[in-house]
Amino acid sequence: MLLLIVMPSLLITVFQMNSIDQQEQAFEEIYKRQLTSVIFSINMYADDVVNRWVAEVSDQVDDLDGINNFDLKALTNQQNLIVGVLLQHFKGDSIHEKKYKLGDIPDELAKQVVDSCTANLKNIERLFIYLESNYRKVMVFEAKGVRSKHALVFALKNHKGENLIGAILVDSESFVQDVLAPRIQSVALQDVAIGLKERGSENIIYSNTKDITYTSDDINETFWQLPSYALYLKPLGDSTDAILEKRSRNNLFILAIVDFVLLLGGVLTYFNIKKQLQLAKIKSDFVSNVSHEIRTPLALISMYAESLQLNRVKGEDKLQRSYGIIFREANRLTGIVNNILNFSKMESGKRKYTFDTFNLNNNVIAVADRYGDSIKNTNVEFIMTLNEELDNVWGDKEAIDEAIANLIENAIKYGKGDKKVELATGLIDNMCWVEVKDNGIGIPAKEQKLIFKQFYRVTLGNLAHQAKGSGLGLNIVKQIVDAHKGKIVVDSEVGKGSRFRIYLPLPNNN
Repeated sequence: MLLLIVMPSLLITVFQMNSIDQQEQAFEEIYKRQLTSVIFSINMYADDVVNRWVAEVSDQVDDLDGINNFDLKALTNQQNLIVGVLLQHFKGDSIHEKKYKLGDIPDELAKQVVDSCTANLKNIERLFIYLESNYRKVMVFEAKGVRSKHALVFALKNHKGENLIGAILVDSESFVQDVLAPRIQSVALQDVAIGLKERGSENIIYSNTKDITYTSDDINETFWQLPSYALYLKPLGDSTDAILEKRSRNNLFILAIVDFVLLLGGVLTYFNIKKQLQLAKIKSDFVSNVSHEIRTPLALISMYAESLQLNRVKGEDKLQRSYGIIFREANRLTGIVNNILNFSKMESGKRKYTFDTFNLNNNVIAVADRYGDSIKNTNVEFIMTLNEELDNVWGDKEAIDEAIANLIENAIKYGKGDKKVELATGLIDNMCWVEVKDNGIGIPAKEQKLIFKQFYRVTLGNLAHQAKGSGLGLNIVKQIVDAHKGKIVVDSEVGKGSRFRIYLPLPNNN
C-alpha cells in the first residue's frame, strides 16, 4: 500500500524537480552568458586602448641614440595617466643594462620593471616569437611597494633590426577612471552594477553604482590589463534570475504540499492498518491467555469438587486440602474476572474512586494476609518491612488494595526457585511509597517501558513461558496510580528479580 501511494508521488516529484532544474539551468546559462559578454566588451576596449599605445610607441622608435628627439613626449603629455616609457636592448637571452627612460619614472619603479623582465626571460623570448609572426602581445607587471602603478611590457624592433623591450608605465587608478569608467558607463545595463575590485580584498576601485557590495558569488572575470583586479557584475532589483527563482520556489512549495498530503495519507493509512492488525493480534492473544487463565482454576475446582462429590477424598487433612484448593482457585478466578471488569470500567471511564484517608501499612498487611493460606503449601517466603512512622495516605483504599494485590501476584507468578516476596513502605519527598520486590527472572531493560501498556506481555526469553497472563495487571496498576496523581517505577534486572514501587500523595499534598 505504501508503494502504491508513495511511489507515484515520488516519481512525479522527481520528474517535476528535474524539469524545473533544467529550465533554471538553461535560463541561468543564457543570462550569465549575456552578462559575461558585457565584461568581455570592457576588457576588449581596454585591450584596444593599450594596443594603440604600444603601436604608437613602436612606430615612433627609430634609433635609441636619438631618444631626446623622439616624439614619445607627445604620448606622455597627451596621456596624463602614462607615467613614462622605458626602453632596453634585449640581446640573446639577456637584458642590456643600459636603460632609456622617458617621463618621470622613479628609479625604484624602473628597477622593478627590469627585475620583473629578468625573472620572466622565457616569457620575454616568447614575446619576440609572437612579434616575428606579426602579433604583438602585451605582458602586465604590477609594481610592488609603489602605489597604483603597473607596466605594460611588449617586444619591438628598431630600424636596425635590434630587439627592444618596451614598457609603458601606467597609473592604475587613472587608467580605471580615464579609460575604464567611461566604457563601463556606456555598456552598463540599467539593472546591472559593474565594479572593479582588488582580488582578496574588499577594496572597490570603481563602481557605476553606489552603496553596492560585490562578492565571489557574483559574476566576475579577471581584468586583462590589471590581473590583480577583477570586474564584477551584480544584477539589481528583481533580476530575471530572482524572478525565475521565486517562481521555482512557489512551484516547489505547491509540489511539497501535494507530496506531504499524499505521504501523510499513506502514512496514516499504513499505521491505521498496522494498528488494526496489532489490535487483532492483541485481542486474539488476550482471548487465548484469558481462556488459559480461566481454564486452569476451573479445571482444578471441577476436579476437586468431583472428588469430594464422589467421596474419593478420605481423611480430614485431605478434605481440608481440597477445600483450600477450591477456595484458592475460586479466589483466583474471581481476581481474573475482577481484573477484566475493572479494566473495562477504566477504559470506558465508568470506574469511580472514593478518596479518603487510610493507613497504608494496615492495607499492606491485609492484602498479604489474603495470600497466607495459599502460600502455606507453596515455597514462597513473605518478608515485610513497614515504616512505623508512616501516617495516613490519601486515596481509594480498595483500588490501592487491588494494585498491591496485582504486584504480589506477579511476584509470586514470576518467581523462581525458593520464591521470596518482600513488601516495604516508606516516606520520601512528602510522599509515601509501597514496594513489592521479588527474586524472580527479571524483565529485560528494553521491555520495562512497555510492560504497563494494556494487553502487553513480554514475548522474549523465559518470561514469555514462565506463566500465562492476560496482560492487564500492570496496566490496571498504572491507571490506578495515575488516578491518585502518583507514580510507579520499576527496577529490574534479568535473572535477579524485579522491584515495583508505588508513590502516593499524603493528605496535605493532595
